[in-house]
Amino acid sequence: MSPLAVVWYLSIGPLLVIVCAVFVVFFDRGPALLVIGAAFGLLVLAIAIVFLAWCTSAYLDLHPEGVGLGRTVLGGRPRAMRFTEIHPASIRVLSDIDTIRPLRGGQRMLSPSWYFSPGADLAVTFLGPAPGGDPAPGRARPPRPGQGIAIFGSREAEQIAAALREGLERGGCPPHLARWSAQFGTEELKGTGPRAQGRIPGMRADWTP
Repeated sequence: MSPLAVVWYLSIGPLLVIVCAVFVVFFDRGPALLVIGAAFGLLVLAIAIVFLAWCTSAYLDLHPEGVGLGRTVLGGRPRAMRFTEIHPASIRVLSDIDTIRPLRGGQRMLSPSWYFSPGADLAVTFLGPAPGGDPAPGRARPPRPGQGIAIFGSREAEQIAAALREGLERGGCPPHLARWSAQFGTEELKGTGPRAQGRIPGMRADWTP
């Protein structure tokens, strides 16, 4: 997580308390307003702490058969997929991943299906089946453009992408297909919000390789 993002989120609550205190002193208001403002500021601070903990608790579990994505804080059920369910052409390593967050109501939004923190830079992205349900024995679920995109922010994005390609090979994918996406190296995203999202393979519902 970007240190600037941490400072920003943790400063909102205290700033509200300071503004309220200045308002009370300047306009000679009663202490009740200050108490209300302090309580509200502490509530905002608590929400910010939980949000940051939720963001930074994301994990990616690589095992011999596939991957698992989840969060240890308020993450719900982890998302699991086999290597045979990942589209080999969709694997990418991207920099400036934070630019995909759309701006709504003056705040940058973060989807529960995106496993990175505000201010993150490097990420590995790949397309798998739609979230929900576990892989059935002997049957591979098809990759689902749009719903099936997986985005995981990490300084080790290149190593994760390499491990994914190795897993695809172990799952039976021909080596030239499993390693085809390695030619792109680390790509820098251009644009912001939906424009940047459209540059991620598999992000759009109408994506075709």
